[in-house]
Amino acid sequence: MYAVFPRFRLRVNLLALPAYALMLWLEGGLPAALLLLAALLHELGHFAALRVYRIPVRRVDLEPMGARIVYDDALCPLRASAWIAAAGALVNLLVCSCVSLFLALGLFRVFQLPLLFFALANGFLALLNLLPWETLDGGKLLLSVLLLRLPPERSGDAERVCRTVSRLAAFLLFALLLALSALASFPLWTLLLSAVLLAQAVR
Repeated sequence: MYAVFPRFRLRVNLLALPAYALMLWLEGGLPAALLLLAALLHELGHFAALRVYRIPVRRVDLEPMGARIVYDDALCPLRASAWIAAAGALVNLLVCSCVSLFLALGLFRVFQLPLLFFALANGFLALLNLLPWETLDGGKLLLSVLLLRLPPERSGDAERVCRTVSRLAAFLLFALLLALSALASFPLWTLLLSAVLLAQAVR
């Protein structure tokens, strides 16, 4: 269920606010704020790419696991789709690189730990979103690249490859996360994420 704000082209999943409150409780105020800032920069990367290619934004969906910018794929050329999918992760990688450089040069020493966390948060978001899942930027990027390289009559092959790669990636991550969960005595959040990964792998 969503709360809809047509004036701002915004839909808010009613589970999003409790999820953010739980993150605030588990991580603390500053880490949660830095994570949300990294996520905001990621979405701004997508938004900037959409503006470059003059693709109109239909709305923004605020979900428990992040945000999603909704636009009309039919108006978007394949090359533009690839850049739009990659833009969020590219911004996160750029921020991660810049902050890491600041830390290496010894700048902003008083904020060293928050900046290190912010760099790691951006790096993590970039790598997570580049995973080749159908529902993540990496899956959309993979599909766009395959469609660009294959003739139009083989578009079905591209979609089948993406589905297979998506399931394989989800299964491998599920196995890795479950192994790490066992080492950490199965914290709740890792079990929940493992369940999401397993559902994606067998879908």
